[in-house]
Amino acid sequence: MNIQADNMSNGVEILIVEDSRTQAAELSIILKRRNYRTAIARDGKKALEWLNERKPALVISDIIMPEMDGYELCRQISNREDLKGLTVILLTSLSDARDVIKGLECGAGGFIVKPYRENYLLQCIQRALTNGRDQEEKKQPPPIEIGFASEKYLITADRQQILNLLLSTYEMAVQRNSELVDTQDELRALNASLEKRVEERTAELRIEIAERCRAEGALREKNEEVRTMSQQLWQSAKLATMGELAASIAHELNNPMATVCLRIEALQSQILPDDPKQQTLNIIEQELDRMANLVANLLQFSRRSHQQISTIDVCEEIEKTLELIHYHLRNHRITVVREFSPDVPAIHADRQQLRQLFLNLCTNASDAMPQGGTLTLRVVKAAGVHIEVRDTGEGISPENLQKVMDPFFTTKPEGKGTGLGLPICRRIAQEHGGEFEITSEVGLGTTVRISFPLKHGMNGKCL
Repeated sequence: MNIQADNMSNGVEILIVEDSRTQAAELSIILKRRNYRTAIARDGKKALEWLNERKPALVISDIIMPEMDGYELCRQISNREDLKGLTVILLTSLSDARDVIKGLECGAGGFIVKPYRENYLLQCIQRALTNGRDQEEKKQPPPIEIGFASEKYLITADRQQILNLLLSTYEMAVQRNSELVDTQDELRALNASLEKRVEERTAELRIEIAERCRAEGALREKNEEVRTMSQQLWQSAKLATMGELAASIAHELNNPMATVCLRIEALQSQILPDDPKQQTLNIIEQELDRMANLVANLLQFSRRSHQQISTIDVCEEIEKTLELIHYHLRNHRITVVREFSPDVPAIHADRQQLRQLFLNLCTNASDAMPQGGTLTLRVVKAAGVHIEVRDTGEGISPENLQKVMDPFFTTKPEGKGTGLGLPICRRIAQEHGGEFEITSEVGLGTTVRISFPLKHGMNGKCL
């Protein structure tokens, strides 16, 4: 037989019936520390074989085992006359109320819930040993039949056994509840500690995230500044190069153009007015005039002339500009709307450059309305003097709007524009310390906004 027995002392002998070697060894060590002698059987069948030879003071048995479970072992022991008074304690998880009924039916002396505490285990063993000695002197009562969950059970235990079993069940419930309370207290303590640690950690993370966001924001601002400055430097370099090229080209073209113009005038004087060749010469003359205008624009774009600064009434200069192109606007069916505030102060500016600025903007607006439309000129006092030139023309597409400030870029048909008008206008505004902005929407028109700062005299008043 695979039975292990220890003959250590003359202490009380207890039979352990457990198929788990680890749990059997653990239980045996606990009992030996209290001077109990122990024997171990691996299942109910081997335990009965061991009981054929010896009678221990107590049997502690697991319920779920191979060959024969704990209930059947307990039932076999209760039915044997030679084992009368031998108490069996069952190790159980007590997960079902039927466990109690089955314990009563098989004559178990008590339950111990796994996992168990050592002190509670020893108390149950001591009580079972005391009740076992009293049980040997009592007669076996007649069996009692009870029903539970639609099943009938025959209870052979006496009142003391029933009371002991129910008390052990109650104690186990109290023990389990106490363990649950202790576990809940531990969990609450752990949760409080965890919440504190999480709060501390999240506080650090919040600070770190806020600092990182500030750093990223500052970095974005710096990157935007660098990008803007890079674009400005690139644009300045490009304009400088183009200005030098434009000046060179303009000077090289002026002399041959003057010669061609003189030759054209000489030919016109030699040919009769009704001669068909006269029309060809007129076309050549018109193209030469256009080339002359282009050269003049190139020179204007390439050089910064000395400004003649004077006190300028912006509304008055706009009116004089409109007088210059009055017939042009009327012939193109352009209606002019003036929105001049009465409190607009004067500014310090170069009169000729300012008139050129207004002339270019009004001409561009007129060209954008080939079928006629409305040209609105608005002048108001803001932080300085704010001017708007708004047309109801075709508008500029978003992709072209990004390029209209580039020199030589034009949306006009070939031969109609040089692409220098708006760059010159912007430069005039910037040289006067102003701001220049253009917005447009296809089908609705274009608006140019210019803001000039106010100049102050020696007495601090606006001029």
